Amino acid sequence: MNTPAAASAAGASVCDVLVIGGGPAGATAAALLAERGYRVSLFEKARHPRFHIGESLLPANLPLLERLGVAGAVKAIGMEKWGAEFVSPWHAHKQSFEFADAMDKSMPMAYHVRRAEFDEILIRNASRKNARVVEGCQVREVDFLPDNAGALVQARHDDGSIETVHARFVLDASGRDTFLGNRLNAKRRNRKHNSAAIYAHFSGAERNPGKAAGNITI
Repeated sequence: MNTPAAASAAGASVCDVLVIGGGPAGATAAALLAERGYRVSLFEKARHPRFHIGESLLPANLPLLERLGVAGAVKAIGMEKWGAEFVSPWHAHKQSFEFADAMDKSMPMAYHVRRAEFDEILIRNASRKNARVVEGCQVREVDFLPDNAGALVQARHDDGSIETVHARFVLDASGRDTFLGNRLNAKRRNRKHNSAAIYAHFSGAERNPGKAAGNITI
């Protein structure tokens, strides 16, 4: 299991790029690479649609959505967001910023989206562009081969079967799982910036009038 020849003998499939993770980053990379003719395999441990946090897009995302060919689909599920409102935790003052007032006037708005819907749009788009998208398949091991011969990637399907892929390149888009970062011991904690994040959903919140109704509040 140390050479591409051995990989072929063991029944491994072959691709140019294997993408770990089918969130927005992985699905976007897979779509763009497949569109350029590369053989792409994307392995996602969950099955879409699935719940995820992080629903607020930025104006600079919109040109990329156009490039991917999914702008219309995202518009159909999105809530328009024309700016952001900052609320002080120390006093009652609020400050609003409109995206249209930024240096680049060509991107005046963005969207809020439900990630379950947004992520599914992106991963289905990657599949339509001929990336091999495999859901319910978790990467377990990556063995980098000598002499820049790529890597052998071992993944486990939901049914318990094991698949081995010989990939020229591996793209880690596993997000918070930081798959390769953990295995290569490449993560370094910034002890001056220890932080944590929490989330909650609210009902009955007061919304701003007019176009500001979708503005993000920070």
